[in-house]
Amino acid sequence: MTRPVPANLKELFSYRLNRLAHVSSRMAARANESQYDLGSRDWRIIGLLGAFAPMSLNALAHEANIDKSQASRSVGELIDRGYIKRGADESDGRGVRLDLTTQGRALYRKVFPKAVDRNERILEILSPEEREVLERAIDKLTDHTLGLLDELKNKPARGKTAVKR
Repeated sequence: MTRPVPANLKELFSYRLNRLAHVSSRMAARANESQYDLGSRDWRIIGLLGAFAPMSLNALAHEANIDKSQASRSVGELIDRGYIKRGADESDGRGVRLDLTTQGRALYRKVFPKAVDRNERILEILSPEEREVLERAIDKLTDHTLGLLDELKNKPARGKTAVKR
């Protein structure tokens, strides 16, 4: 079955995917803000550190898909609230490793199961087969799109030469 060529912005795959992500994020934000006083960026940071700590600020910002300066501000606020701690990076004398405090780990253990439940409610409309196909398709599309983004990064902008890294 061939889909017709999109006729407007709302029919573009990227627009529809972005809309789904936005609605899903808003659901999480409402729950987390009202129950835990956590914004969506704060939850992403705590969620990532809860599963993958310790992390550098750069790695955390990259994985959370937020600007490094935004990540730095959020991490600073979460440190002030007692959820995150900074530690020295043994492999880089100037580097900083971020981890959750005991209070941050307790918060993660409260919030993460609710995130799992929320995701299950979103996906419950799909059959097990549809869900499996969707999961594989998302992974495949993400890998492919990251490759396309790398190509764009290496392609010279109009009037400029490519930057080699």
